[in-house]
Amino acid sequence: MTTTQASVSLYRVSVLATAVVRMWRGWRIVFPIVVANALIQGLLILPGALPYLTLGFVLTALVSLVTLVVSFALVSAAMLQAVEGPVSVRETVLLARARLWPLFAWSLALVLVATLGLALYVIPGLVVLAVTPYLLLAVVDGRPRPLAVNFKVLRARWGRWLVTLVVVAGVCSALWLLSALDGFFVTGTGGAMIGWLAIGLVSSWLICAWALVYRSVVPSAPR
Repeated sequence: MTTTQASVSLYRVSVLATAVVRMWRGWRIVFPIVVANALIQGLLILPGALPYLTLGFVLTALVSLVTLVVSFALVSAAMLQAVEGPVSVRETVLLARARLWPLFAWSLALVLVATLGLALYVIPGLVVLAVTPYLLLAVVDGRPRPLAVNFKVLRARWGRWLVTLVVVAGVCSALWLLSALDGFFVTGTGGAMIGWLAIGLVSSWLICAWALVYRSVVPSAPR
């Protein structure tokens, strides 16, 4: 099957519309992970650690990052299956566990580079995030040289990447606004949990959308 034929079978006109349907193939993974992440992230605000270089804040940030990485590993492993067919919970857990340490290393590197770019002039940080949507998917997929794979997909599907990126930027902006309103009207742990539930569901949808484009270029490894 050629790359063009593969992309036609995975999605039609809209990747994001297709992802809305395909993501539910992994509901047995998505729902528990989104809820668990929301609970943990919400509870992490209880200590009231301020964003200063203190032991309390560093520990809180580390727990939050580890939770996000584990959540991403499980959801993305499920979405990489969901774009093509049924989702196996066992295979999802095995794949996520096998790729967890490389994913943590790449995630930490991406966070540091993007944060540095945002701190310097904002735009460089946004550019870093914009041009690496397939990086962590390639890590979870077990591909060697995941950064090269990311840019391979980017070159092959640059038009689809650009359109999807614009829509994703709009969705993220709307989600940020809704999260700000949620934090204003529903304060404390409850408001944080509601916000993280929304972020988790939307993120699962977007991960599925990027996985559709990724898998149209990088075929799944034979089992």
